[in-house]
Amino acid sequence: MTIVKCYRAYRHAPDIRKAEKSAAGTLPAGAFQFCEAMRTASSFGWYVYPPKDISLVFDGKEIFFHEDGQWFPVKSVNFEQDFRDYWQEAAPEELSELDPPFLSELFVPGILQIWSGYFIETEKNWSTLIRPPVNYDIRSSFTCFEGLVETDQFRPCPLFINIKLLSTDREIFISKDRPLFQIQPILRSCYTNTEAQGMAIDDFDAGDSAFDWDGVGRTLRKTENRDERRPGSYASSRRKRK
Repeated sequence: MTIVKCYRAYRHAPDIRKAEKSAAGTLPAGAFQFCEAMRTASSFGWYVYPPKDISLVFDGKEIFFHEDGQWFPVKSVNFEQDFRDYWQEAAPEELSELDPPFLSELFVPGILQIWSGYFIETEKNWSTLIRPPVNYDIRSSFTCFEGLVETDQFRPCPLFINIKLLSTDREIFISKDRPLFQIQPILRSCYTNTEAQGMAIDDFDAGDSAFDWDGVGRTLRKTENRDERRPGSYASSRRKRK
């Protein structure tokens, strides 16, 4: 079953790739070897890349981007003319002048929207979580906002990310060779069903029969008798369950 479908509108946009357990090679070796929880979280979904290399400067009030050897203020920047010609040829007449902008400055200084060059849609009752690449924390000059879009109804939706620039008065380079954000399919009922979101918090007493002490014993790693529960036992049990 295909839950997520993407359409590449900007033909030069890099491929969307399956997310990796190694977080695109940035996960510490120990975590990659032993922490199945981090590996699973890192590999859930797909990486989306910038449609092309982006150079930006933020002076604290305005954002500027570099193109053709010059710096221009970002307001609403479209792709180059050959894409606009391609869009006008493909789109119906009423949409021929409405190609999505590649870069858009939002109403808060330092906030920028970047369109990936793709459109996205999902099957009924599935939404798309748009977020920073999981466990991929190597950038200090900007951060990505997260968003949850109901792409089963709002479809096909331009696949974009909003970022906040954190550095001022120096060039911020965003490479098309590194993941910009990650997309993950989420069942709509997971966040709209109040019962599914319900959580109970209880205190337990010494003789509380509802608390599963045997289960706790299986999750704690004792300092003595380490050989009984070696690193990776969770990963092993998860693979057996799968």
